[in-house]
Order: sequence, then structure tokens, then C-alpha cells
Amino acid sequence: MMRFFEDLMGFLDSDAHVGVSAFKRVVLLIDEFDGIPRTVISPFLYALRSIYLSDRHRCPYSVGFAGIKDIMELGFDPSVSPFNIQDEFKLPNFTVEQVDALFSQYTHEVGQTFDPEVIEILHKQTAGHPFLVNRIAQILTEELEIPKTETITLSHFGKAHALLIQEDNTNFTQLITNIRRDPRFERLLMRVVSYDMGVRFTHYDEIISELAKYGIIGGSADGMCEIINPIYQQYIMQAFQPSFNGLEDEYFGKNSDVGFIDYLTPSGTLDMCPLLDNFKDFIARAGVRILQVPETLQKFVGQYLLSAYLGQFVRSVGAVMFFEVQTGRGRMDLLISHNQRKYIVETKIWEGLPRYQAGKKRLAAYLQLENATEGYYIVFDHRESTEPRIETETIDGVSIRSYVIPVIQQRPSNGHLQTELAIG
Repeated sequence: MMRFFEDLMGFLDSDAHVGVSAFKRVVLLIDEFDGIPRTVISPFLYALRSIYLSDRHRCPYSVGFAGIKDIMELGFDPSVSPFNIQDEFKLPNFTVEQVDALFSQYTHEVGQTFDPEVIEILHKQTAGHPFLVNRIAQILTEELEIPKTETITLSHFGKAHALLIQEDNTNFTQLITNIRRDPRFERLLMRVVSYDMGVRFTHYDEIISELAKYGIIGGSADGMCEIINPIYQQYIMQAFQPSFNGLEDEYFGKNSDVGFIDYLTPSGTLDMCPLLDNFKDFIARAGVRILQVPETLQKFVGQYLLSAYLGQFVRSVGAVMFFEVQTGRGRMDLLISHNQRKYIVETKIWEGLPRYQAGKKRLAAYLQLENATEGYYIVFDHRESTEPRIETETIDGVSIRSYVIPVIQQRPSNGHLQTELAIG
């Protein structure tokens, strides 16, 4: 490394570049520096330090590192202070105004306009993450082949979102690789979105700190962890969710001739109440087998099964589904969009009657914010002695249908369970 830079400096000092002094100053910028193999970091930094302390003209003249981790977290020999750090800064995500300005530049150059709702939901879904903003913009303006004379609408965004969630890009691959390193990541994320009591945000916790650096969680106004990037959360849940849970044949009764397409009405609306009634019945039919879904945390199996069930439904009827996890700790909202209409399903885990009732009020407020007139509230109850519950109420002018679904059905005896497992 030292010899390379010495040779480069000699080339820059040659007669071929006389009178171009600025050309002699090389600036080295290294992206994803924290991905450099640990075995070469210390020798590389030793070389930079030697150049910095040299009496000769320095080459490179300046060095910049970009990465998720702070340079002091990389675990190199502390005796090799790499160089005199002049400045350290973090790049914030785009604000909704900046996203609007970015898209306005495109409109000015090309003439194609965007529905204001697209800007709003794009920022909500990406939390302004630069890669996600630009990738969705690329899909919308280049890959969907929307005529330039046509306004880009929420329907177009839904298609772009579905394509993004399914693709395998470097950004997502690196994210999942990092998340899979420690099973505590999944448990923490699911606890944040499933319990009202929440998780206190602190950078002193290794797991919380890592997830914050990946741009997945942040601190809310009351100092608790909250999900700030719904697309990452949806992609992570999709990655952790088995592609085949073994219960798909139980979605409808054995003698039933009903399928997902039957929950699409002749007028083109989604028949959500019977759809979710059937999900409740499906959990009861599956019984203890839901606790045998492979590679799934039992405490959160209800959310995973609901996500898989609704995911198959929206694909069958041509709808799209978004996660709305940034709405606050202790809840995970699923927003289904179909024919310019929104259907909102909130899920959580039972934490007692007061929190259950308070959740309805919060959902009602969110429905008003989204200009929706009805919502669906699904609470998974892990208590051993509990009964299913269905309620339909009008709260603050909106209709809410609530479900309390027992997750642990009546436990069979050990002998019976072993027989079920053997047969399965």
C-alpha cells in the first residue's frame, strides 16, 4: 500500500503535470468502510498514519470513510489512531419536503406529474431513506412504463412497492445478512410492534444500537423504541416468515368450496369481515399445530400467520398491502389498498382489558387520520384459559370490528401431541 501511494505521488510529480498543482492532491473516499475485512483494517490504517506523519507531500492528501458504524467501533488496534479526524457527521434521511422537491425536479424536466398522495405515502413507507426513495422513484418512472402524459397515482405506487418488496437488491441482502446474525434482532423488532409497554430506546443496548444504525428503529418522543422504516420491517418479516408454513390447506374448511376470490364483492370492494372471521376460524381449526410452524417465534406466530394469510389474499384479488408500523410503538397496522379504497387492520398481543380498550381508541384516531370509515382490530391472546371474542362498535364516528383470538388452544396431552407430530 505504501509503495503504491509513493509510486502514485511520483507519477503526479512528473513533468507531464507541471503547472497543474491541484491535480497532485488526491482525495480518497471509501464507501462501506465498515465492510472491509478485519484482517486488513489495521495494516491499512498503519499505512495511512505513516503517510500522515511523513515529511513529504502526502498522497493521498485527504481520506474520507462512509459506513454505518463509527470508526471507533471497528475493533482495530487503538494504538494506530488512523489520522487526524477533522469532522464526523451523519447524513439524515430526506424530509417529505425534500422528497417533494426531488420529484418536482423530475416533473419540471419530463412533464410527468405525481398525485400528492404518492409523495406522502412514499415518504411514510421509506422514512425518507435515500436508497428506498430513489429505488421506488426509478421503478415508477422507468420500469413500470407509465406513459409520460399520465399522472403517477397511488395505484402505480402500490405496484412499485410490491415489486420492491419482492426484489433481491444489494441493500436488502446486506440488511438481512446483518439481521440474521443474531436472533435477538427479530425478537426485539416483534416486541416493539406487538406490545403497548414497548421497549425503552438506548444506544447502550447493543441490539437496539445496531438496529438504529441500520435505519430500522429510532427513539420516539417518549423515549421508547419505534419502527421508523415500514418497508424494511415488511421485508424483514417476509424474510423470517417461512415460505410454506404447512397450514395453508387449513385456510378454508375441508368441505368448503370458498376461496380468497369469494371475498371480493361484485361491486369491487373487499369483504373484510367474513375474511377475518374465517382467519379466526382457521386458527381454531389449526389448533396446537400453529405452535409447530417451523422457524417461527411462538410468541409472534399469530402476526406471522395473519401476514401470510392476508398476503395470499391480496395477491389473489389484485390488491396491495403496506405495513404502517411507524404509527407508534405497540402496534403494527396493515393497510390494504384496492380500487382506491383503504382497509386498515391493526394487530397486537393481549396485555389486559384496559390496554385492549385503549387500542380501539387509538385505531379510531388513526382511521380518521387516513379518512377511513372502518377498521379491524386483531389481538392475539396467549393466555391458556381464554375465549375468542368478536365485537363491532362505533367509536368517534368510525366502525371498528375487534377480534380477540386465542393462540394457545386447549393443550393436548403429551401422548396425543406426540401422535400428532408423528402423523404430521
